[in-house]
Amino acid sequence: MAEPTQWQIGFWTFDAEGGRLIEGDNESPLEHRAARTLELLCRERGRVVPREAILAHVWEGRSVSANSVAVVIANLRRALGDDAGAPRFIATVPKRGYRLCEAAPEAVETPPPVAKRTRILRPLMIALTAMVLLGLAIVTVRDRSGADHLTIVVSRTANDTGDTQYRPLATALQALVTDRLSGMGMDVVVGQAPSAGTRREPMLWLRSRLILWNGISTLSLEAVDGVGHVAWTGMAVAPPDALASATIAQLKRFQAKIRSTGAVRRGGS
Repeated sequence: MAEPTQWQIGFWTFDAEGGRLIEGDNESPLEHRAARTLELLCRERGRVVPREAILAHVWEGRSVSANSVAVVIANLRRALGDDAGAPRFIATVPKRGYRLCEAAPEAVETPPPVAKRTRILRPLMIALTAMVLLGLAIVTVRDRSGADHLTIVVSRTANDTGDTQYRPLATALQALVTDRLSGMGMDVVVGQAPSAGTRREPMLWLRSRLILWNGISTLSLEAVDGVGHVAWTGMAVAPPDALASATIAQLKRFQAKIRSTGAVRRGGS
């Protein structure tokens, strides 16, 4: 019986022969050593693979630096949208090696169909939208009188993935950004700048784009001041089911940046 050359890892199909990760119509090529390492982890899935075994399989006895394996593992985690602190796919076993966390089918013949991805994304979008709408309702009734807040103009999140199935995710992420910034003590205007009579200073325009970066869903954020200078940028990179958490982490960085300028009072959050 021929050995499998494709494995399912979360949303991804790993094609060992092609050295690539496939998610629907999207492909993310892997560097040769990363592909060989992931192939070994897949073949030994559920079991710890020692660092020495990875060196022998990938580098075939060639002399390499002490952190070569760690660098390749970090690249794999980045490609998979994994987090070393809370791994879903590749776990580090201290002083022993690495293990592919998720049990996978022996092999798959084709990438997951688009219909399957739709079934995964739709309930995720519904739940995320419901959560942020509830948060917005709470923020709306909050008393904000007398606070010296920075005004943030949140533009519509553009779906630049090239896939219409990500449109609900882009809409939900815009609502999430609006909700979280409001909760951080900032005056938020959605979609357009406030009129001259209500405009407050200082003011920033927060633009966001949902893209696919190396095949991974990514929310690109950019804050621009009134004269067009970029005041802050951030990128939340994660699979769709973890993108909300990654976005919140970036917004906390944005909050820290704004507070460091003294534009937002700590009592406002």
